[in-house]
Amino acid sequence: MNALRLTLENLYRADVLKRLVAGATAGDADAFLGAAAQLTWSGGWTDALRALVPLGTIPDAIRSAFELVWDSSVSPEFGLRRTLTIDLLGQDQLLADGLRLLLPQPVRTPLTLYRLQSLADYRAGRIGAWWDGDRNFALSLWLNTSAACDDGEIVLLKSEAPAEAIVAGEPEEFGVVVDPRRLGVVRALGVLRFDQEPEQIAA
Repeated sequence: MNALRLTLENLYRADVLKRLVAGATAGDADAFLGAAAQLTWSGGWTDALRALVPLGTIPDAIRSAFELVWDSSVSPEFGLRRTLTIDLLGQDQLLADGLRLLLPQPVRTPLTLYRLQSLADYRAGRIGAWWDGDRNFALSLWLNTSAACDDGEIVLLKSEAPAEAIVAGEPEEFGVVVDPRRLGVVRALGVLRFDQEPEQIAA
């Protein structure tokens, strides 16, 4: 019975992904969004982006439809943005590639951006995709961010992001998604530990 259930689940997921790609390829926004709404399994958006990114390009109708859903899903607890970014945790390159494909790419300008992340990841050369344009706001997230760090150490990063590195978002809104591979110099401003206050981090 378990084997049969697994087979049926795999067939269902394959069908959803097939309809998603077909809708994207044909520029059928209704079909695309209908399939996207069914990406409800854990890792569904990871599977989706792995299927979509190889397309290389998609019709503007799909980008416009996706942008409307992306922009309107900031607040709902289980909105598309939350589901997609949770599925893509730790897969920043795939997230950047997927959003670059799915969102319209307006003319952007270089930005000064800040990010808090695990010191261990930073030392290993792993730089995340979500950044913020406000240093103080980035610092205010340190309690939540540090809880995800095994060693309790996080680092505040700063980068002068070139225009081509910026994939989505505005610095004064929910945050900015960048392609870490296209960032210039990333500078560590200081390390924060559980026993420190945010103000103790280097300016």
